[in-house]
Order: sequence, then C-alpha cells, then structure tokens
Amino acid sequence: MKFLKNIIFISILIYLFASVESVVQKSKNKDYTISDSSNAPKKVYNIILKNIESVQSTHYDWLTNKLNSCVEKKSEQSISSINNKNCVKDFSSQDGRLKGYSGLFTQEFVNNELMKRKDVDIVEEDQIMSIKYVAPRDTQTKPREGLDRIDQAKFPLDGKYTFPNSSGNGVNIFVVDTGIRKSHHEFGGRAISGGVFCDGCESDDDENGHGTNCASIAAGTEFGVAKKAALIAVRVLDANGGGTTSSVINGLSFVLDRHNNATNKNSVVSMSLGGPKSDALNKAVKALTDAGVHVVVAAGNKAINACLESPSSELSAITVGATEDENDHITDFSNFGKCVDIYAPGRNVEGAGIENDNATSILSGTSQATPHVAGTLTLIIAQSGNKSPAQMAVALDNLSTKGTIIFDDHIANATSKNSFLRVPAP
Repeated sequence: MKFLKNIIFISILIYLFASVESVVQKSKNKDYTISDSSNAPKKVYNIILKNIESVQSTHYDWLTNKLNSCVEKKSEQSISSINNKNCVKDFSSQDGRLKGYSGLFTQEFVNNELMKRKDVDIVEEDQIMSIKYVAPRDTQTKPREGLDRIDQAKFPLDGKYTFPNSSGNGVNIFVVDTGIRKSHHEFGGRAISGGVFCDGCESDDDENGHGTNCASIAAGTEFGVAKKAALIAVRVLDANGGGTTSSVINGLSFVLDRHNNATNKNSVVSMSLGGPKSDALNKAVKALTDAGVHVVVAAGNKAINACLESPSSELSAITVGATEDENDHITDFSNFGKCVDIYAPGRNVEGAGIENDNATSILSGTSQATPHVAGTLTLIIAQSGNKSPAQMAVALDNLSTKGTIIFDDHIANATSKNSFLRVPAP
C-alpha cells in the first residue's frame, strides 16, 4: 500500500512540473503580434541588415514565421505589386552590398523584436522624399542656349559652349526621378526605360516634368551637357514629385544590379531629390559608390546645412549646390556647408518639357544644378576613361574654378567649399 501511494505521489509531481513547463514554454513563445487582428497602428519601416553570410534567408524565415506574412523578393515584384502593403518588400541588391527590406510594422514589434536582433543594422521609419526645384514652371516655344557658363572660368559669357567631341558617348546616366518623356526630340532615341518603384506609378513615363527637365540638362541634344550619353529612366517619384525613402532605395538597388550585370561599367546616377536625414538611404548610396557607380545628388533648397538632409549628407556622393544665372552668387535657396562638393547653375535653367515632344520648361533649384555635374562626369569618363568615384571626385574638383562663388551668408562662406563646375576642354 505504501508503495502504491509513493507511485501516485510521484505521478502527481510529474504532472505538476509538466504543467508548469508548458506554461513557461507558452510564455516564451508569445509573439509581439502585428497580425490582422491587431488594432495597433502600423507604419512603414526600412530595415537594413548587417553584411552577414546567409543573413537574408535566416532573417526572412524568422520574419515569415513571426508575422505569418509574406516576404516578396525583389525579383518577384512588379508594377502591380508596388501598392500591395500586405507583403514585406525586399530591396536587396544581387551583389550583397545592400541587404534589407521595407514593411508595415507596429511600434511594439519594432521596439521589442527588430531593434533587438543582432542581424539588423538600421531600423528607420519611411520618410517623404521630393524633387528639389523651387520656381514656378514656365514653358517657352523657342529654346535658348543655357550652357555658356560651365565652359569658362568667369563672367561675362561668350555665347558659346565648347565641349569634347566624345560628348559622353558610351556612358549610362541613370536619372532617378519622376521618369522621362523618352519620345522627346531632345533625347534622339537615347532615353530608355529602367524601372518603376513609386506608389501609384504605372509606368516610367514622366507625369510631372521634373525628371524630363533634369534628363535634358544632363544629356539633351540642345540643352544637355553630354549630348551623346545614354539615359535610363528610374522612376521613384509620382506625378506630384513625391515619394518615400523606400521607393528611392528600391530604385538605387535596381541601378546597382543593372550596373553589376552590365558589361559597360560607365554608370552615373543623377538624383535631384531629397528629404530628412536617413541613414538607410545614405547606406544605399554608399553601396553604389563602393561598386563603382558615380552618384550625383542635389544639396537641397532650404538654405541650410546640406549635412542635415539625405542623400546630400552622404560623403561618397557628389553633392551639388546652385548659383545664380546672371552672376556667381549662391542662390538664396541653395543648401551649403562642408557636405557640398561643387556648385553649378541652378536658376532659370531651360530644358525639355512634357506637354509634347518639342516642349520646353524652365525650372530653378539644386535639382537643375545636379544634372550639370552628372553630365560633366559623363564627359570626363568618355574623354579620359573611368575611375573610382573617389578619384573622379578629385578630377572634377581639379577642373573646377576656385574662389569665384560669392556667399552672401557669413556662415555659408565660412563652411562651404568655393568650387564652381567646369567641363573638360576638347
């Protein structure tokens, strides 16, 4: 009888311990849910993963199990899927330099899960990006020559634009913007489709006009700096000129893959957009420059320190400020400071418009200064051969005219580099 009681007592203890372990295990497996039943608000976040072997597959397996959601790899994405927020959007490059994704998450999940993972480098809320022009649009029926200034050291203008005969031949300029009106006579069949990465955008056709204007400044037949370069439309901004950090990063990832898979490695990015400081966007730009892509970006139009915004704060990019059209004063809107590498014309710059294939437009901004520099880099590459982005930045600076820019603000004058763009001689 005593033996039987001992057996019963031990069985009860085993049951109790098993019950406790079961409770503990359930507690350990509790999810920070962002399932459809959750009422917590969700926001789009950009996640940059650390450069660890197999980090994507491991992280995405964890994410899929944790959220009971889908991960849409970049190769699976299409124009129709851009607006689908139900899936996490991978924007990793094929070469592994850029690893990450964007997705809708609750603040609780971000704080308690993503921020604590050892394979995560950056967690950042998606931010608004926009074009960087400041003046109202103006359309003219007769174009005028707008390249006088950058082929000579100082005013007055001589009424001529002298440039190397190679004129950018054999170089690809990726215009990361609102798209390009590819049929415009300014491009002569040299503008082609790239990719579409903005919400609500159904094609890379320019519904805004900003991208077409910028593309023609870089490489238009009449208005352009490098008149024989190829143009590739990478649409990351919508008809209103707006987009997000995630759409821009996705577009840059496309450029990186396109560059890596091409036999022609003469790649220049002209990116006349910006927004709040973003470590995620800056890291994406750095991934391109590390791969040998030359990235030219707008300084911004708030008349503040360019280091406070992105992508203008990324040091591996060439950041461009704007000067006036009738003198060498910095414009009253241009950002300035140590993050600005060079200045170029940015007031009343004429280029191609989108109303028809002969339309013109006049815009002002660091947006318009930027493609002048992108075109000049293109001229240098076509004439003298390609170099690393760091070496090309030095070559560009060596060509520039020093000490000619007038800064009306004493802070800008004390903190800014005084270098004005100049194209190479024939």
